[in-house]
Amino acid sequence: MAYEVLARKWRPQQFEEVVGQGHVIQTLTRAIRTNRVAHAYLFVGPRGTGKTTTARLLAKALNCQKRGDNPDPCDACDSCREIAAGNSLDVVEIDAASNTQVDHVRELRDNVRYAPARGPFKVYIIDEVHMLSTGAFNALLKTLEEPPAHVKFLLATTDVHKVPATILSRCQRFDLRRIGLKEIVGRLEEIARAEKWTVSPEALLAIARGAEGGLRDAESALDQIVSFRGETVEEADVLGVFGLVSWTTIDRLATAVLKGDSAEALKTVSELDEGGRDLQRLVQELLGHFRNLLVWTHAPDLAGTFDLTEAQLDGLKAQAALADGEKLLRVVEILTEAANQARFALSRRTVVEVALLKAARAASVVSLDELIARIEAGPADGGAPAPSAANPSSPARVAEAPPAAGRAGEVARLKQGWAAVLERVAETAQLAAPYLKEAEPLRIEGDHVVLGFDPEFEEHLPRVQTPRAMQAIEQAVRHELRRPVGIRFVVEDRPKVPVGNGGAAPPAAVVPEPPPKKKSPAKKKLAEDPAVKKTMAEFDAEVIEIRE
Repeated sequence: MAYEVLARKWRPQQFEEVVGQGHVIQTLTRAIRTNRVAHAYLFVGPRGTGKTTTARLLAKALNCQKRGDNPDPCDACDSCREIAAGNSLDVVEIDAASNTQVDHVRELRDNVRYAPARGPFKVYIIDEVHMLSTGAFNALLKTLEEPPAHVKFLLATTDVHKVPATILSRCQRFDLRRIGLKEIVGRLEEIARAEKWTVSPEALLAIARGAEGGLRDAESALDQIVSFRGETVEEADVLGVFGLVSWTTIDRLATAVLKGDSAEALKTVSELDEGGRDLQRLVQELLGHFRNLLVWTHAPDLAGTFDLTEAQLDGLKAQAALADGEKLLRVVEILTEAANQARFALSRRTVVEVALLKAARAASVVSLDELIARIEAGPADGGAPAPSAANPSSPARVAEAPPAAGRAGEVARLKQGWAAVLERVAETAQLAAPYLKEAEPLRIEGDHVVLGFDPEFEEHLPRVQTPRAMQAIEQAVRHELRRPVGIRFVVEDRPKVPVGNGGAAPPAAVVPEPPPKKKSPAKKKLAEDPAVKKTMAEFDAEVIEIRE
């Protein structure tokens, strides 16, 4: 007798044998039991999830001669045996990929008028129906909407987006989901037990992971690995044949990323690449692992939906303590981008290595929440403030300040060339330049140029104190004065300059220092907050504005 592959040998013959599609089976069996079977059904779903199998079961149940009130076919009558063997005259299976032309559909349309040979219904199963041409779909429309009473149409497709809306509206649609990992493992265990094979649980789990939700793919993989290894199969055999990565390796690689251990991550990738593992699949599985970590961090109650064993779930929970949700989110974003790039990259190893370096760096960077927590947990006196890493208002180098007369001359020259300064600022900070028009050079204090805003335009300060704007203003002022200086903004009343004095400001000595502005109650309360005081001391900062 010719050998029969597992996918055909173990194809479900009863509704209860269909794995992972309970919502579809319940609807169909109830429709059969209550005699409410529609004239057209559309089964949608990924490959290997049971679309054609469900259609054949429905056809067999409708034409079963001994079914009675039971929705399941008897598998003993002539009609059931003929349908199972594929030689029934009343069940016609059509591969739409090979019959795309309109003439094939016209032939079908002409044949539906003939009564069934044995059973009560003539059933047409059209697989991959989205492959039909536009003309073929149009020829099928009327027949599909109002077929003879003895005709049933069962359509199946993996790409429902290519099926016209006119066809969809004439069918009852069933969406078959990807089959869960545990369900696939359970079915493979049943098959291995019946075939008297010894397959380790780790090997079954690896096969189920590689199937990506398709039971047929899992059965074919088990068939292949038994042919390669024999009737005793271990996890290493599955990983070696299909280029998969063990869960232990995924866990070790994720730990290296979360700890910021770039060397360990690169070493692991090198070992996997030299071992012939699929690096594109590695990124996908690593992405799924970090997705589980992210979901566990935000919603621990959803841990039951993970396709993991109890031991793996315990390891996941322990690993989640290495990073917070914000870091995990950054890692997931990096791996998502890498998964898209790896599909078309000539060197997948390079893509994976760069992604892991970015992910390790993102996982080890201190977040703002952690920084605030460290500040709040610091000593009461706050310690000495750390020097700022980058202060855009500080001069590039310390230069000897000119005498008072020279500083007054520089202020006058800066006022005369203020339009040129604004033009230069607009080249790199266009959003800040319009607000800078309301500012005016007031004086030079040491190595800083003081630019003043009238209290009327105090709300413009945040617009010109961004790092990008401060750098552009500082460079423009340096270019005008031809020496390194810093910039500082103040808000104070400015005396009116008489017309005709050339735009020069009165001597600095006659400009009275404005009285210090009183802090508003809200700003005063915020400035006295201990956490805010420590933060301001840490970054040498000050409260500029408070928004409710």
